Amino acid sequence: MMNIYLFGKTSLSGEFFYKYIKSKQKNYKIHSFSRDVKKGYKIDLTNPDSFSLINNEDFILISFAPIWHLADFLNYLFHNQNSSLKKIKGIIACSSTSALTKRFEFNNYDKNLAKKLLISEGKITSIAEKLNINCQIIRPTMIYGSFKEIKDNNISKILFIMRNIKIVILPSNSGLRQPIHAQQLAEVVYFLMLKSIKSKTKVSNNLINLGGDIILNYHEIIESLKNSLGRNNAARSCLILKIPNRLFLVFLLPVMIFSPKSFAALIRVCSNLSGFKKACEITGNKPKSFPFSNDLK
Repeated sequence: MMNIYLFGKTSLSGEFFYKYIKSKQKNYKIHSFSRDVKKGYKIDLTNPDSFSLINNEDFILISFAPIWHLADFLNYLFHNQNSSLKKIKGIIACSSTSALTKRFEFNNYDKNLAKKLLISEGKITSIAEKLNINCQIIRPTMIYGSFKEIKDNNISKILFIMRNIKIVILPSNSGLRQPIHAQQLAEVVYFLMLKSIKSKTKVSNNLINLGGDIILNYHEIIESLKNSLGRNNAARSCLILKIPNRLFLVFLLPVMIFSPKSFAALIRVCSNLSGFKKACEITGNKPKSFPFSNDLK
């Protein structure tokens, strides 16, 4: 029986994946690892010596944890506890499209993040090649959704502004985005996991820049959110004000003085960050609208 070792289960995407895989009731065992012993087997990726195999059976490693922690963790095991990796049959790890989109930002925070992601991806694929196993690194973009008290860092911020500030100022030609719900990401990871388990072909390493099924600009995102909310939701009364792109950039200049990182995030509203592989193109499912219910059917 194949074992699934799940790292990062307590993240938004990890929770959705765990719920999704449990609903499938297939012939495998899923073991979640966490620093909180109440939520899984005890592990601290920054302390690789805390890891031990559950049993002596084959396993696939799936990670929604920060990829730089996973890379250092695997690198340590490979060079110091190689026996811990003898039964590993594949790796599926989540990174971020920031590795691609933030490489040439002017602020050091974003440039260093992109560099960290790229180095970590390289470490993991190198280890996978040396172990002669399949490795899938997924770079999702603009993940959204909520699970109990866990919220995303993208759409939830937009909703917060809509509910509290009551006005959103956008450039007249805002950039395109490809929001992907955490459940869609879970479905993609599940599909790739099954493909890896069943694969009889040669070993391969794949890098997938992944987005949702619908491409929208920021105005369309906000309008779609408003239409999806209940009548009494405060965000429905939010006013969308579009101004010329040049005026929008001038309006943001004071932000650059106090926070180059925030300024970079705001001017990216004008950038097209889409064109990634659609989730439905991988899973074969029908394209999902934005936003859609996060309930598993």
